[in-house]
Order: sequence, then structure tokens, then C-alpha cells
Amino acid sequence: MSDDLFSRLFELFNQPGPVNWKLAGEVARHLAGESEAIDPWAAEEQRELVRLAEYRLEGETPFAVQPASEVLMIDGHQWVDRVLPGFGYLAEAIAEASGGLQLGPGIPGIGPTIAGMQVGSLIGGLSRQFPAGFESGYPVEPPGPLLVIGPGVDRVVAATGAAARDIRLWVAAEEVAHRALFGVPWLTEHLARLVSAYSMHLLPDPEKLMKMFSEDTDRMAASLGDPKSLDDLLENEESAPHRLALEAFLTVSSGYSHLLAKRAVGTLLPDIDTYGSPLPETAGGLGLPVSNHEMIVAGASFCSDIERRYGREALDDLWHGPERLPTAEELADPVGWAARVLLDGM
Repeated sequence: MSDDLFSRLFELFNQPGPVNWKLAGEVARHLAGESEAIDPWAAEEQRELVRLAEYRLEGETPFAVQPASEVLMIDGHQWVDRVLPGFGYLAEAIAEASGGLQLGPGIPGIGPTIAGMQVGSLIGGLSRQFPAGFESGYPVEPPGPLLVIGPGVDRVVAATGAAARDIRLWVAAEEVAHRALFGVPWLTEHLARLVSAYSMHLLPDPEKLMKMFSEDTDRMAASLGDPKSLDDLLENEESAPHRLALEAFLTVSSGYSHLLAKRAVGTLLPDIDTYGSPLPETAGGLGLPVSNHEMIVAGASFCSDIERRYGREALDDLWHGPERLPTAEELADPVGWAARVLLDGM
């Protein structure tokens, strides 16, 4: 290894704190791309539709709907800057899971760097794909202002052919419902535990990681945004069951949020079940799965089945503790879930 490369690696890895936020920010901003203009009229309409969604959702959810302190329509680059600290719970879970990993003697442990890479590539990718955070399945903590990515809304409008106002109302209702659900006190902590368990078995190949860091910043960031590059980087044979558990959580939570949004505005949006970002499958940051339209539909189907068979109270009771959430197998077997959860409760 050359002295220059060693110095660069040392500087890159030797950032203070449990998470390499410098690397996270650089990767996320690179993937977000250039700033884009926001239509002031569209931003004003989005604010009005969020307030409408908050009002209509209040009577359709067992949770309190806290009105957002502010509603902002911004571009992907601005979204990255605003939400990066709000994904700290994910970054810290990843850093803890990978804290002992080293590339070689004399190089600091790379848990903080792995965490920065994963969260940076996740947030940067989301900023280019989705109109708001709800579609990923991961909340921003604390929630803060309600943020909508204007270019993401435009992409959904172009892909679906729906009226722009309808898509803005859909985004508003889904984001408000997502925020209300993750107001449940234990939910984000449980999600962080699932991410930590998955990350513990999702270790990068040290030689391939070293090769990536020998590239210039732009090429490295491009690699982090390429699902094939990430799959090649990771050794994840033992991670499969932990990924399934994480995906099951994202499926049921995203599906339930969608069901709440549909209760609130479904009469205004008869095609709400068909709305979604144009990419049907999305790779998360460095191996982290994110929600997608197929998962949301599956989760909503499970929740609707539970409500139809056992009543709304049984469905709302999902959120009384992690032991009541369905496993990956139970998502396709609501009766099996009921036998484990409802009958045991009786």
C-alpha cells in the first residue's frame, strides 16, 4: 500500500464518533445530485393537502396525529441535508453491529465508516427515488417538519399519469399516516434492533472494500449507489433470516400505514392502491432493504385480512408490542398469526 493511500484511508476512517458522518454526507449528497427548482404554487398546495390529510386521518387511527410543525416541499439535495441526522438511530445500530471490523493492522476499526457508507447510500438513493420518506419504511427521528421531495412527486405523476393534486394528496396522507404510526414509543427502537441484527451478519469483504476506497470520491459514491456493486462487496450468507425479519417488519408497518391513508382519503382517491414510485424494486443503502410497492400491497393485504376476520381492534393491537407483529411466514398466513397471537392472548 502506498503512503498516500494509507494516509487517505487513515483520514477517511479516523473520523470522531461512532458514525462517520462526514462520509455519510458526502455519499448522500453525491447520490442526490444537483439542486432542482421547486414550484412555489405546488409547495403551497402540498401544505394545504397535508393539513387536510392530518384532519381526515385523526378519526381513522388509534394513534394521536400530531400536526407537523412545518410542511416543506424541497428537492432531493435539501432533503438529504435535513434528514441525515434523523437517521442516526440506524447509523448507530449499524456501527454497533460492525464495530469490531478492521481492514488490517494500523488501520482504525471501520464500524463508523461502514455505518456512514450504509446510511449515506440509503439516504442518497431515497432522495432520487421517492417523493417522501414513507415509501422507504424508515422514519426520521425526531420527525420534525414534514418534508416532501418535489421532483419525486413529479416522477410519480409522470409514471402514473394521475393528476398532480391527487399524487400530492396521496403523498400527504401516506406521510402523515407513517409519522403517526411511528409515534408508537417502542417501534423505532425495535426497527433499530432488527437493523443491528441484520448488519451484524452483513460484513463487507475487506479486500473489495479496500479497493473501493482506493478510488476517487465520485467513483466510490457511484459504486455505493449501484446495487450490483454492493451485492458483490458483501458476504451475507448468514444474513438471510435477519433480512427476512427486517423485510417483514417493513412490509407490515408500510402496509398498515397505507391502510390508514386509504381510510382517510380513499373516497377522494379511488385509485390510491395503484400509486407508487416508478421503480418497483429498490436497493437500500449497502444491503439495507427498503419498502417497495409490492411490499406495501402485501402488508396492506395482511392487515385488511386481519381486520376482516377478527375486527379492527385485533388489527390495532398489532402495535401493543413486538411479539404481536407477524413473522415473514405469517404474512402469508393470517390464520397462523391469529393462532399464535390471538389464541395465546385468550
